[in-house]
Amino acid sequence: MARQWIVGSGNGRRAVLATALTLTVATVAGCGQLPDGVDGDLTGGWTPLAEPVPFVPEAGVCHNRETTSGAMVDYIPIDCTQMHLLEIVHVGEFTGEHAAADTAPEPGSAARLAARAECDQRVTEFIGGSWRSGTLRLVVVTPSQQAWDGGARWLRCDLGETQGTDFDNIIFRSVTLAGVLTDAESSVPLRCFDSASVASDGELLVERVDCDAPHQSEFAGTYVEDKLSHQEVRSNADEVHRRCKTVVAGFAKVPDDGDLQYRVGTVYSYPAASDWADGDRTIRCYAWRADPLLTRSVRAGGTSALPVQYA
Repeated sequence: MARQWIVGSGNGRRAVLATALTLTVATVAGCGQLPDGVDGDLTGGWTPLAEPVPFVPEAGVCHNRETTSGAMVDYIPIDCTQMHLLEIVHVGEFTGEHAAADTAPEPGSAARLAARAECDQRVTEFIGGSWRSGTLRLVVVTPSQQAWDGGARWLRCDLGETQGTDFDNIIFRSVTLAGVLTDAESSVPLRCFDSASVASDGELLVERVDCDAPHQSEFAGTYVEDKLSHQEVRSNADEVHRRCKTVVAGFAKVPDDGDLQYRVGTVYSYPAASDWADGDRTIRCYAWRADPLLTRSVRAGGTSALPVQYA
């Protein structure tokens, strides 16, 4: 709950000062004689005001406002059993040179990158695995410039569930995300998807299905893109597919050689431009085969799960 500082009623204080001034004038008029109980000191006896304490958000609560630059006015916490968009998994603190800066952390800055690294670690511990292996979105929040000027040095890790593989679209839920990747009944972990029966206008990874049912794709893992820009990832698909094929080969336990292209294809997704600028360069890779459809998980399936198909 936000703390409010109550200094006192303005009218009441003016009344006290007016009385004191009247007494002082009366003292002068009375040739230096002070009334009983009056010492003539207008400043004595006032309780000093406490130093203001910067606002700090609280972990373990939820809310409905997505932002990367936070202030107290934006902080409206609710219990996570209520419908909410985001859960505050962790609240940390900037220290050292990051805390000494005059300006609040900006996207792509060293301070924001440090905050994202801390959030990655804390969120992984909270949900039982990498949030990138689920239908999840991490939002790193740092103080607004006004809050920073007021002494705020906190960092916040907000986590939300997304609408399937539309990782930009956070959906409402009413249950905590704690341990969500270790729950066998959870639908959050990325597994198998199909789009053959969905009018999707070319979109892939549309319909979540059981891996034992016919499907076109299965999540295989991730890699961090350390060479290409965001625009290049969008336009240089061959290079991204090449690296994803290595991910898929490791996932399926098949040789990463020239025959891999005859075993399986790949699909990939990449972060939004705003997340990319903020340091998230993770590419999600999926095994893909439409003809014939996959009918089992290819995880560690070897060449029997993904035989060479030249025709």
